[in-house]
Amino acid sequence: MNLDKKKVGLVTWLGGGNYGTTLQSFALHEKLRLLGYDVYFLKQYRYYNIIKRTIKYILFKISLHKLKMKNRNISLKDRKLSNFIQSKYNIKDVYLDCQFKKMIQSTDVFVTGSDQIWNTKYNFNPFMFLDFAGDTKRVAYASSIGLSYIPEEHKEFVKTMLSKFAHIGVREQTAVNILKEVVGRNDIQQVLDPTFLLTVTEWRQLCKEANFEMELPEKYILCYLIGNNSWYYQQLDEVIKQTGIKDVIIIPSLENPEFMMDNAIVYELAGPIEFVSMLDHASFICTDSFHATALSIIMSKDFVEFIRFKDIDSSSQNSRIYDLLERYRLNERIYKEGINKWSKCINYVTIQALLEEDRQKSLEFLIRSIEY
Repeated sequence: MNLDKKKVGLVTWLGGGNYGTTLQSFALHEKLRLLGYDVYFLKQYRYYNIIKRTIKYILFKISLHKLKMKNRNISLKDRKLSNFIQSKYNIKDVYLDCQFKKMIQSTDVFVTGSDQIWNTKYNFNPFMFLDFAGDTKRVAYASSIGLSYIPEEHKEFVKTMLSKFAHIGVREQTAVNILKEVVGRNDIQQVLDPTFLLTVTEWRQLCKEANFEMELPEKYILCYLIGNNSWYYQQLDEVIKQTGIKDVIIIPSLENPEFMMDNAIVYELAGPIEFVSMLDHASFICTDSFHATALSIIMSKDFVEFIRFKDIDSSSQNSRIYDLLERYRLNERIYKEGINKWSKCINYVTIQALLEEDRQKSLEFLIRSIEY
């Protein structure tokens, strides 16, 4: 696609070991790159005192920090993540005020999103609201508030900052209604998480780079769980019983690294690429992760959703899962004891047609927001 080669600065979480966070940031960067934009990630800039800033800048220029990284004894999994970020992301490091100001002046549009960057209860960070952008155009793509409300103490800040955005696209329909009321705007739209912007063909192209230290079984249940809930063991036992698939591979999450079961294979060395590839090759997927669910849908996989939070919990992030499953008529994939509809094969014909329609609308929103 031939578009004016605007310079686009992305602001989001890059992922510190969380697969979903890493893959959503990659997907938005990759799609903008494929569309022909000059795209980069801006890491959070902090105002150090002048001496600290200068020292850090000098160390950067003489590459001492690279030597330190090279000599660190890091795990194979961490090396895979580091290599992925270095090879797939264009990241701009800023050390001095003059560099930061120059970068803002040379950028046509700042885009913030996706993931729960606007979850002010979990992590209130003005940088994720582009508080630094000055007169540069601001766009939100699939930013998520993660909750079913904006905490009272942050409402005024959210209203002030979002009023400066040219276009606002959020990930969940619930967020559309909440932000319309808080911000007082009627032009807020719901768009797809960035992982959906890449087609299954584009994700599988990435999977060709996967490097495994083991041979995958012909059929297996892939288990990726973020929540540390005692009832997951019983639920996984029921999944094994209902599907009849004996081999189980567990990819430990950053948040729940100790989860394991008797006779299951625990694969601790998956980088982001191996994670996607293992989802794609799985016969059945058990997860409570938004992005593992999203990739399951993209790749037309059979899956069951374990619910991580109790709905009455004020910190519950269930709304994003409910919105996603509701949109693609997959509500029955939620695990419910005594009801096994989640174990049936999914007919993805109409789901993929709807997803492609949503993908095109979301791409149109993204391009229009940057260009106009």
